[in-house]
Amino acid sequence: MSKIAKAHGTFTISNELGLHFRAAAMVVRTVGGFKSDVTIAARGTVADASSVLDILTLNAPKGTRVTVEANGPDAEKAVTALGKLIDRHFAE
Repeated sequence: MSKIAKAHGTFTISNELGLHFRAAAMVVRTVGGFKSDVTIAARGTVADASSVLDILTLNAPKGTRVTVEANGPDAEKAVTALGKLIDRHFAE
């Protein structure tokens, strides 16, 4: 039986185009490799990180602070992976 863990981290969207469609698709691909459930929150809105459409509802331009939360056996790894993706400006 896998241990259920919780993890979270806060990051700043720093790429020029913000959290747009291509960046959201990269988030979905990243979290797809983990067993944990992952959400991204910004300015009072919470989005399922496995859904591009949900992520786009965050309307997160450059400078937006987002909180990534994960619940599951690999929660810490999922948050770390998304943090790295965001910190690398979604490879833009």
